[in-house]
Amino acid sequence: MQYEFQHIRLSDVSLAYIEQGRGAPVVLVHGSGPTDLRTWERQIEPFAASFRVIAYSRRHHYPNQVTGDLSDIISTRTHARDLADLITALGLGRVHLIGFSFGADIVLRLAVDRPDLVRTLTITEPALRSWLTTLPGGPELLAQRAAAILLAKHAVRIGDLEQGARLFIDGLMGNGVFDRLPPPSRQRILDNAHLIGAEPVEISITDAEDITRDEAATIRAPTLLLTGDASPPMFLIVSRELARCLPNVEQARLRGASHLLHVMNPQAYNATVLEFLKKIEGLG
Repeated sequence: MQYEFQHIRLSDVSLAYIEQGRGAPVVLVHGSGPTDLRTWERQIEPFAASFRVIAYSRRHHYPNQVTGDLSDIISTRTHARDLADLITALGLGRVHLIGFSFGADIVLRLAVDRPDLVRTLTITEPALRSWLTTLPGGPELLAQRAAAILLAKHAVRIGDLEQGARLFIDGLMGNGVFDRLPPPSRQRILDNAHLIGAEPVEISITDAEDITRDEAATIRAPTLLLTGDASPPMFLIVSRELARCLPNVEQARLRGASHLLHVMNPQAYNATVLEFLKKIEGLG
């Protein structure tokens, strides 16, 4: 896709976004670390055939300006406030929210804090690291993640962004995943690879910003929870626990995908999500 970025000034940050289509608003929220709004390139046009689609890059992510010490890049509440401000500034009303990984953490937080802005949630394998610490096998999986991220951060620190990106992606999703991604996906990751240096290793104070199980039980918006059949156990464990807590959830598992479901199996992802959204909107 050729991108014509628009920019919107919020309270303390300017965010880039693209918008296509007409109809009920759908907002796409990308994940953590080395990614940005372009991760949704295979969703924007198919979704825009039936909906008004807005994909934006979160603060510090390409092509936004990187400012400050990046300490706010891992704050779920900060990003949820940005998202609420974006929805309000664009006059979208209640929206269909689609979040991937840390982006799923963000839309869950918004659904708890601002349910008036949420029509539905579509979430793919949220991180919810604070939950993982309490689940069987979770601490061991977190330790493995920390070891992989430490290596990735070191590579970025010495200037080897490609190796840092490779170690980060493979550490989360399995050996060889980075090199199997389409070249445009790898380039997008490299454009944001410097942000890997801000990724948390240990459980931090910002993990306290994760929604709690009790808060999850208050989310009434219809929710589609997606997982991949080859996804890492840490994401599957958390997703299974989240499904137990959400009162209005349906689940789907996609074949041939590990965490990056919308990139690795876009056909199945698009078909599943569009069926869910059209059912809610009563579209044939």
